Formats: sequence, structure tokens, C-alpha cells
Amino acid sequence: MYNVRPGISRKAATFLIVILTLAIVTEVYLQESPENTTKDEDWALKITPLVSNEVTNPVVANVRILGDSSNSTPDIVFTEPLRGIFSTAPATTTCIQSADCDLTTYNLSDEFHQAAPVRVSLGEINGQNQWIVSDIGILHPSNEKLGRVVLVNQESGAVTTVIEGIGRTVCAEPGDIDGDGDLDLTLCEFGHDEGTVSWLENEGDNWTQHILDPRPGSIHAHPIDVDSDGDLDIVTILSQLSEEVMLYRNDGAGNFSNESLYKSNVSYYGMSGLKTIDLDLDGDNDLVFTNGDTMDFDTPEGIDPNQLHGVAWLENDGGGNFTHHDITRNWGAYDSAFFDIGNDGDLDIVLACYQVSSQFPAETQGTQLLILERENSTWIRHNVETTSQYRMLSIAGISEGESEISFVFGSHDPFAEGGELHRLATLQLQVPLHSSVS
Repeated sequence: MYNVRPGISRKAATFLIVILTLAIVTEVYLQESPENTTKDEDWALKITPLVSNEVTNPVVANVRILGDSSNSTPDIVFTEPLRGIFSTAPATTTCIQSADCDLTTYNLSDEFHQAAPVRVSLGEINGQNQWIVSDIGILHPSNEKLGRVVLVNQESGAVTTVIEGIGRTVCAEPGDIDGDGDLDLTLCEFGHDEGTVSWLENEGDNWTQHILDPRPGSIHAHPIDVDSDGDLDIVTILSQLSEEVMLYRNDGAGNFSNESLYKSNVSYYGMSGLKTIDLDLDGDNDLVFTNGDTMDFDTPEGIDPNQLHGVAWLENDGGGNFTHHDITRNWGAYDSAFFDIGNDGDLDIVLACYQVSSQFPAETQGTQLLILERENSTWIRHNVETTSQYRMLSIAGISEGESEISFVFGSHDPFAEGGELHRLATLQLQVPLHSSVS
């Protein structure tokens, strides 16, 4: 997120603070860095644009693959906040392989004076399949109450407002949180200096907001059952000054207790993304989170983002108790997708890193695409060599095989830094047969 935090001046940071901070970050990196690291230069890479660019510098905030039980073909869904639109296309072989996509675009600017959709989910709300749209209102830092959540009917396109007049809103995910048989919504009111984590209770014709945490900076809030008790808990990450992974544990009736699962010891850690997945394949929900917000403008001078930023996971024991494991550090770690590379029976990670060179010295080097291959309890890192910046803020996996993986992405270039930019494209990687390192 575009974060400018109060009370901190980069020019005012003293030499002593920088040295102490470097010592802390270096110590954490040395203690938690992965045991095995390697570089591969033979991951053959192919990019196929799926839709026309229409703009010189696309600003795609999020890409997802979403489906429902009534439709066997899921949709690719991507948001373009500066244009006030989101678009969908069936994730068919014709679209993905031949770039012949049946694109449908929804223009929220036709409904609202200032619209900036950043994330879309899908759910059956009160008997209708609805796109659930998180509208940030304004992309850059602001305390203005321009955020909203709206429903867009998947068939008719009719727009219904769930809540508006709130802080910058970046997520709304469906789930039956109070166990009454209908879908409620989690809500990330990222805001700026002010914001909340909450859930919206579906009361048929109305929605009631229940605040769980009165702090700004929430990015993703997933309704999942972390402790195998049959109800939906909520997990989120908080950026801004909090830099924390939070669990809001549900008692089954929509009453929550708050628990911190991980908290950074620096205020500019740059939390950027949270995924829920059974990473170790033991039957429960683990958490994978990234910290790589390159647009954290308060990061002190002299910090090496390749030691600060990265990806980690929280291992669930099945009862909602979590153990932190660092995977790797890399500048701009932002989003992740999961594949079984090589069909060896475990889940590996593709890590997309979003890097804004104007935010760090020119000598900073970082890989924008990593393959993190799991081998037993360790991770083998493969740096995928690329010839241009793709500005990938968000990715979504679409296929895997013994010799290749594919995902979709959109470019995010609000600062017009350039590169090989696409509103929507597939990236295909040919997997080398010798990818594992003993």
C-alpha cells in the first residue's frame, strides 16, 4: 500500500538509529534464513498477453481465479482502480493458451462519483451470485472516508451498496461467520492513520458492522476454521505501524477473542499479503505471509530491502496454534501462488516481488520472480532470470504439470517506471528436470 506514516521523517533518522536497525535486521536474517539456496538460469519463461493494453502504464491491483458451484469454469478477475473498473474472463483453454478471452468489464465509475475497485471476491448473497467488490475510493494515502463495499450481480450487473463512507477499503471476503446459514463478509478498512478490521453481519435487507480491531492497515482478512471446531475464525495481516499477523478466534456465535500470531520488531516491516493454504498437507489451514511493501515511504535510509523483505509461513498444529518459519528474504515480496512442481507430492511456492526502484538506491539488486521448492523441511530457492520488469503486484496460479507451471498476472505501474507491462497476461515457466538440489 502507499503508506506515509505519521511522526517519522526519513531525513531526520540519525546515523545511530540506522546502524541499530541494520543490526536487528541482519540478526533476524541470519537466524531465520533458509538452509539451501541456489540459482537456476534455465527456467524458460514465456509471457502471453491475454487482453489489449489500452493504457500505456496499466495499474492492476489484484488478479484472482474465482468460481462457484454452479459453474464448472472459473473466471479470471482483475481490478484496475485508477480506471474505476474490474473485468472478468472465463479461464478457458481458449483464453489462457490462445489469448481469445471473452472479457466482461464492469465500470463502477458509472455508479459512483469516485470509484477505485482493488479486490473482488464471489459469493451467493441472499440467493444471487454476486461479485463482492472492495472499493478503496482513493489509491494514495488519505483519511477521507471514500471506501465502500458493493455487490455486482453476476448475471444482470445490478449494483447494490453494502457499506460506504468508510476508510480506504481493500478486502471483503464471504463466509457464514455467525453460523446462521447465510454469507456474511469480513472487512478490511485499511484507511491511513485510521482504520479497522471488522465483519459485516448479513441481516437480509441490511448489514451490521462489528469491529474486531480498531487499528488501520489491514490488507487481507480470511474467514477460515483454524482450530477445527466447526466455525469460521478470521485471520488478517496489519501493516502501517502494527506489522502483525492477527487471529480473531470465533466462539461459534460471532464473538471473537484477539490473538497475535506474529509481530515484527520494526515498524516498517511492510506487510503485503496473506494466503491461507494447507502448505504441509496435514489437513489443516496454514498461513503464508509476505512482507515487501516497497511503497512504505518511511523505511529508513541505508536499509537493504533484500534483508528486510521476504516470505514466511505459520504452521498450524490443527488446533489453531501456530509456529513461525521463515522461508527466504527478497526485496518487494508481495504475492504467492502454490504448485506441486515436478509432481513430487508437496507444495512449492512461486513468489512475485514488486520493486519500485525510486524507493531504494540504484545499486539495490533483487529478483522479481522466485521459485521456492520444498524438500522435506527445507526450501530450495531458484531465482528466475528475467529481462524486463513486469511490475507484478498480484498473481494467480492456473495450471501445473511435470515440466511447466502457468499463472496469470497484471502489471502495476502507477509511477510510470516502465517495463514489459500488461493489463492481463499468462506467464509460463518450463521446469528444469534437475531443479532439486541435494
